[in-house]
Amino acid sequence: MKVSALMVTVSIGSALLSASGWAQQKKQTVSGFSHSVETEQKPWTHTRFLNNPDHFQFAIVSDRTGGVRRGVFPRAVRKLNELQPEFVMSVGDLITGGAKQTKESVLLKQWQEFNSFIKGFEMPFFYLPGNHDVSNEVGDRVWDRLYGVRYYSFVYKDVLFLCLNTQEGPGWRPPSLGEEQILWATEELKKHHKARWTMVFIHQPLWLMEEGIEIRRNGKKTLRRSDTGWPKVEKALSDRKYTVFAGHIHHYGKYIRNERAYYMLGTTGGGSRLRGTSFGEFDHATWVTMTDKGPRLANLLIDGILPDDVTTEAHQQFWRSLAFEEYFGDRLALDGKVLTLQLRNFFDFEIEGMLIWKMPKASSLKLSPVRTEITLKAGEERALKFMLAHAPTAQLSGPLPRLEVRFEGGDNKLALETILDLPITE
Repeated sequence: MKVSALMVTVSIGSALLSASGWAQQKKQTVSGFSHSVETEQKPWTHTRFLNNPDHFQFAIVSDRTGGVRRGVFPRAVRKLNELQPEFVMSVGDLITGGAKQTKESVLLKQWQEFNSFIKGFEMPFFYLPGNHDVSNEVGDRVWDRLYGVRYYSFVYKDVLFLCLNTQEGPGWRPPSLGEEQILWATEELKKHHKARWTMVFIHQPLWLMEEGIEIRRNGKKTLRRSDTGWPKVEKALSDRKYTVFAGHIHHYGKYIRNERAYYMLGTTGGGSRLRGTSFGEFDHATWVTMTDKGPRLANLLIDGILPDDVTTEAHQQFWRSLAFEEYFGDRLALDGKVLTLQLRNFFDFEIEGMLIWKMPKASSLKLSPVRTEITLKAGEERALKFMLAHAPTAQLSGPLPRLEVRFEGGDNKLALETILDLPITE
């Protein structure tokens, strides 16, 4: 199938303010700040407010597939909404797809699932094809039907965003940029030669594939290199300020090439051993703030972005209520005693709990039941009873049993783990 060289240029926002306009804007900003302090010294620093109207923030999500881990990407959507970026970019591998997947119905179903996540974004989301998305003629055809073009550009606040397709050509193929796309990209760069910055988005880190990646086969090292067409685009970029973003490898890394920053992003739900930051293996979204001096980046761990209701009054009431009703002053007279844990679900959703007594080998004290599973509907109360017993002639010494408590519910609105100690005087 012949690939159309169509391109879309989207102009978003407005041009930079003129020098006089910026001065007026600064004056308006200062006049918008009032205070009650009449002394010469002020209880605040004199640093300028960070309110330049030409600054903006956007987020980037990385590979979701290539060993998809369910639930991570939808969670990222919800958490990025809390941060309110102006838009969200991607670097491809959005569906499972793949070179061997040639059933159009399967691909359409996968895109339907993915787009159900994207509908949750409160801001624009920009698609970019990866090798899982457009690996064969069927994948290409489905992409074209859903999204029109496989490479495009747009301008936002005088910053050029160049979104390229590294899976050029019919059928499965190694990563590369076709001559038609390279010519188009060169023309786009000429057309927007006055842009204050250029952001380039590609799926595979083509600069590494040009330089060669060392692989091991049968105990031997091999340097695998590819001719991708990237040097031609890089040459066209050479006289301008730019930043490159890629995915595919599922390892985060910052590279410096031509005195510019090239970023290989980690994952947003794609396959990863998640060994941590030193390995570049973590689920994240990249937060980019465009400033007068260029982009500033911060990588936000998905699990580290917490909404304002991460802990509510109901959470406080629930964990404070996790206490035994009884208190025993004599640890040698526990045989036949009953221990009560009064539970109440303060939330407006159902919660499920698992309670397990951990019995030290050195202790003769036993409790039953050892394991309890419980489900509490919203507002429901229930008392759990535990029977204590120990041999009358045995010495009750050493470590005491402890109760492991786990509760969850409400789509991660409650995820609590704690330990309860026996209410006994030591």
